[in-house]
Amino acid sequence: MKFIYFLTKKYLLSIFTDKTLRLPALISIISIFISVFSLLVVMFVMKGFEIKVQNKILENFPHIILSNNAKNNFDSIGNIISYSNSLEGYGAYINGNKFELIKLKAKANINTDSDIDDKNIYYGDISKDFLLLNNLVKNDDFEIYIPSPNTLKKIKKIKIKVSDAIDSSESIPIIYFSYNQAKNIIFSKEFIELKLHDPFKSKETINSIINKNNHLKGQIVDWQTINNNLFNIMKLERVSLGIFLSFLVLIASTTIYSNTTSMIFQRKSEIATLLILGAKKNYILAVFVLVSFLLSFIGYFFGVILAKISTNLLASQEIIDVLDINLTFYGIEGFPIIFSYSYFIIISLFTFFMILVASFFPTSFYLNKNVDELIMRDGK
Repeated sequence: MKFIYFLTKKYLLSIFTDKTLRLPALISIISIFISVFSLLVVMFVMKGFEIKVQNKILENFPHIILSNNAKNNFDSIGNIISYSNSLEGYGAYINGNKFELIKLKAKANINTDSDIDDKNIYYGDISKDFLLLNNLVKNDDFEIYIPSPNTLKKIKKIKIKVSDAIDSSESIPIIYFSYNQAKNIIFSKEFIELKLHDPFKSKETINSIINKNNHLKGQIVDWQTINNNLFNIMKLERVSLGIFLSFLVLIASTTIYSNTTSMIFQRKSEIATLLILGAKKNYILAVFVLVSFLLSFIGYFFGVILAKISTNLLASQEIIDVLDINLTFYGIEGFPIIFSYSYFIIISLFTFFMILVASFFPTSFYLNKNVDELIMRDGK
């Protein structure tokens, strides 16, 4: 072990004093640094975006939807926080040449009938973005067009009064009405919305509901199923980017391979001498693998450090404000980046594996000869 330690230290330090080895070594360090940093930051951004979108969905949408609005008993199912009847439909806002589609939705516990003075005005909680774009504030009123199947024109105009502004992750503006008012303007089938303590156990909760309410089979769906395509697309993007950026590590490995080959060529006389003196090939192999690994680890270490610093900076609201980055389009707050330990471990293990492979093979190929052939080749 002292033999391996002594030679590893000697060869590693000599790289930075030997002009012929210094440049390839620096290229190896920089290439590993860039590939690790790029792979970590991009994967952290993809993970952050997925988590923020997922949290936004859980905050703004029901966790389970029942298309059957008959009376059902959910009190004995522990994971359910609350459940309520709901309605959902669409209307249109027209202002001059401007046409905008608006989602209409019933919401429990807002604007009860006792709050309404004029039965011809519908009070609603409205998306902040819609209010800002149309210069509307609380207590202002405006008109929208909604479907009206019971009339000759099949469409009618109603007046909306702004009762409050709300944050919304919807891609289109949304207006929340009281359930009683919504029944007069939304002509859709009623359904039941359920909120859960643990949304990630929605499928288990559905099984519990069906076990006690067998008639609901085929009429119940959870948020994971509804957003399955969205999550699959994000997963596909994440995997595609991960595979693409992994080629940076592969390219960096070729520089390590070349650098290891150069070191072996520079030290072939010493290798031959060591073999004559009885040094084991495995010891020499371990020395060159360790030298290449430690050299590459420098690039890996600084890549990880910079990725961690960048993650913290981008996650802080101050940086977003300084850079004037507008993320409201995506309905999320803050830069979508999260330091993921699982990704960090996977990327680190992959990088270490490629470094070891790139340093092992050139040394192994050179030493995969009998001692006499190595000495004769060196003598020539």
